[in-house]
Amino acid sequence: MFDSLKGMGQIAGLMKDLPRLKAKMEEVKDRLSEMTVEAETGGGAVRAVADGQMRIVRIETDQALLSGLIDSSNPDDLAMAQDLIVGAVNAALTKAREMAQEELADAAQEMGLPIPPGGLGGMLT
Repeated sequence: MFDSLKGMGQIAGLMKDLPRLKAKMEEVKDRLSEMTVEAETGGGAVRAVADGQMRIVRIETDQALLSGLIDSSNPDDLAMAQDLIVGAVNAALTKAREMAQEELADAAQEMGLPIPPGGLGGMLT
């Protein structure tokens, strides 16, 4: 019984702090939009850059490396080039998700909020 009352008190405290929580989340969201991570595949032939809001902001290709890997007239080589792009994008998004989870966890800890089991991944999707 007392545990449920304690939980209700914590919820009431969170509700009271809702404006502060909302402001902190906006601050984290703004900070994440300015942060970027990058990942590469094919030994640097393809590089994808993502921001903390899970958006791809740039894809770069090293033409010299890429042309050494593929023959544009060969469909198998074109498929490999596409796979390199997909791999770089997925790796960049994974890094961006990890970065965002760290930022959210830091903000939660700073505000004294308990971090739910499984972390804060659900807040990102």
